[in-house]
Order: sequence, then C-alpha cells, then structure tokens
Amino acid sequence: MASVTRVTRKSQANRQQRREQIERQLLDATDRLMSDGTSFTELSVDRLATEAGISRASFYIYFEDKGDLLRRLARQVFGDLTEDAAEWWAVAGRRDPADIRSSMARLIASYRRHQPVLIALNEMAGYDATVGATYRELLTGICEQFAGVITAGQADGSIRSSLPAATTASSLVWMVERVCQQNLPLQPPSYDAELADTLTEIIRGALYLDG
Repeated sequence: MASVTRVTRKSQANRQQRREQIERQLLDATDRLMSDGTSFTELSVDRLATEAGISRASFYIYFEDKGDLLRRLARQVFGDLTEDAAEWWAVAGRRDPADIRSSMARLIASYRRHQPVLIALNEMAGYDATVGATYRELLTGICEQFAGVITAGQADGSIRSSLPAATTASSLVWMVERVCQQNLPLQPPSYDAELADTLTEIIRGALYLDG
C-alpha cells in the first residue's frame, strides 16, 4: 500500500510539474502573439497551442477554455510581480530608497514583459465575472502581504505608526497597478526610469518617518 501511495504521489507531482511547464510555455506564447496588437479574444486555442509547442488535446487536458487559461496566466504574472515587490519588502526596514527603486524598476520591467496578458486580463475582467474575481483576489493577496510589511515596519519604528496598514497597502498597490496598466502601453521604454523614480519618491514619502 505504501508503495502504491508513493507512486500516486509521484504521479500527481509529475502532473503538477507538467501543468506548470505548460502554463509557462503558454504565458510566453501569449506574450509573443499579442505583442503586435492582437487581442486575446482573437487568439484561437489552436494558435496558442501551436505557438507554445503543445497539442490542442494537451491544452484541453489542463485548461477548460481560454478564460481558464487567462486566470492561470494571471497567477503566473502576479507571482512574478510579487517577487519583484518582495525584493524591497524583505529589507524595507533599512529605509534605503535604492531598495525601493530597484524593486520598482524590476516590477515595471515585468509589467512591460507581460503587458499583453495584463491588458487581456483587464479587458476580460470587465465582462467575465470569474476573471474579474481572480483579478481582485490576486491584487488583494498582494495588498495583504504588503500590509504585513507595513505592520512590521511600524513595530520596529521604521514606518509611520499613524498609517492604517491595510488601507495604506491597498492604496499604494492599486496606485502602482493602475499607473503601470494605464501608462506603460502608451509610453516608450525610456519612460520607465522616470516612473520608477517617481514611484520611489511617492512610496518613500508615504511610509517613512524621515525624508
């Protein structure tokens, strides 16, 4: 019985690993196919699967439809964005603007790289309730993590104690999300450094006791 259990667990782990590999291939494929302005709704499953190097049958083994794919891609993208933010969160107590600047630059670069998927997510969230719920869930998760960083900073005296942690985190996360979502598609890459500098100053001024 123990042997059967181990085999089952190994099979499940292999399937999960394969799913994650396919999700990453499809994320890269979607970014490439939408880079010329093609909308997500215009992409067929056949085209997505071919670009990702998988079969149509494999697509439907792992995904119900394109909406399910987009929700899973969103989790991949927001996972990358969270890692970018965490670069600063991990050392927020140092109050070093260079830490914020580095994190913002990485986050903006991730938005640039995954811009097509984020645009598709934003568009579909308006008329697909399940996609919209996933969008809000992912951003809420980031807000909650950031609120924890603020609370810890307030405890050690590095962040303003008068700030309500949850509201502050939500305000700053949504500010960054909206400015990247709305501005980056309309601006050249040369704009990114200016945006990183600006976000750094806003966040620094909002959170830290010292200027």
